Amino acid sequence: MIEKPAKEVKGFLLYNPFQKCHFFRVYNKKDKCKFTDYQITAEDIEIKILSRFNALIEKDGRYYLDYTSEVLGK
Repeated sequence: MIEKPAKEVKGFLLYNPFQKCHFFRVYNKKDKCKFTDYQITAEDIEIKILSRFNALIEKDGRYYLDYTSEVLGK
């Protein structure tokens, strides 16, 4: 088993619609075509969103993390 600290690692929270689960993707700093996908098994993970293209949205009593209306062309 190899264990590396996750502190200061920037990655992407992605969703797999086939397995119906989220996962955490970290791209290789030197070669952006290479990446590692991590299955999420922890329950309390702090994530800092760095992108200006995302928004927190409330709609019909539900809450979403999505792209901004500008990005979606609305």
